[in-house]
Amino acid sequence: MRAKSEELRTAVADTLSAVEDVVAVASKIAWKQSDGFMPLIRSAILRRQYECLSVAVDLVDKGQGFAAVSLLRPACEEFLWAKYFEMLDAKDAEQLVLLMASRELRDSLRAQDGYAGRGVSDSLGLTRYLKSQEASSKRANDQIKALGTRLKWEKRTVQNSQLPSVSFIAKDVGETNLYRFLYHASSRYVHFSPTELLRRTWGRTGYVTVNSDHFTEYWSSFVMYWGTVLLASTFPHVIPKIDDADVELDAEKLFDAARRISAHGAIPIITAEELAWETDTH
Repeated sequence: MRAKSEELRTAVADTLSAVEDVVAVASKIAWKQSDGFMPLIRSAILRRQYECLSVAVDLVDKGQGFAAVSLLRPACEEFLWAKYFEMLDAKDAEQLVLLMASRELRDSLRAQDGYAGRGVSDSLGLTRYLKSQEASSKRANDQIKALGTRLKWEKRTVQNSQLPSVSFIAKDVGETNLYRFLYHASSRYVHFSPTELLRRTWGRTGYVTVNSDHFTEYWSSFVMYWGTVLLASTFPHVIPKIDDADVELDAEKLFDAARRISAHGAIPIITAEELAWETDTH
């Protein structure tokens, strides 16, 4: 298991090396406000996924791969949204990302104000931004309704001036199976999960040790494999929008790494070993 995990780690590191120059170029954008924010969003998605997979490899090297699995959830969402944005008319994609950002900003300001109080908001210089966001919330909600109607979002979503769920986006871009698999898997890492916690317990009746080391090899392989799959899946939906003829992908190195990762095989979300342990303890 350890040798196979090391082979996967080397292939993932080679993948990162093969795309490093492209990511670097994509991270420096000749931009003006009239270009809109989508070019920045696409570049940021690529940069974040590249950096998060790099962090995952670093954590694996330190024997802490379990701490990196939570990075898969946002990577999964970024892939789905990148694919959805590409399906949309450029103006609709731009409006949607601005409406999303505006709502997130308003929610953050409300949360800060609700927890710490208006006095703290005043001292932080946030009150005027909160008031501005509150004043524009009705107009923003109306815009969301109009956009959702045009893009055929679910009726309840439109009626409630809500943004579409990730499950809706996954269905719309034809990625429901991947969404169900990775969202279920990553949910165990970002929410309270008895089954995930019990993976840290190992032994038999009479003596049990609790340590993340018990499943480190599994977690390490899981995050490296699926993190690379998500980066590779996201790549074509953001790179075509990045204009630069002076950089080339190291295709030979990338294809060789992809072959080795494929030969390693997909990592499941549950193992026979943990089921056998559960059986033995009952």
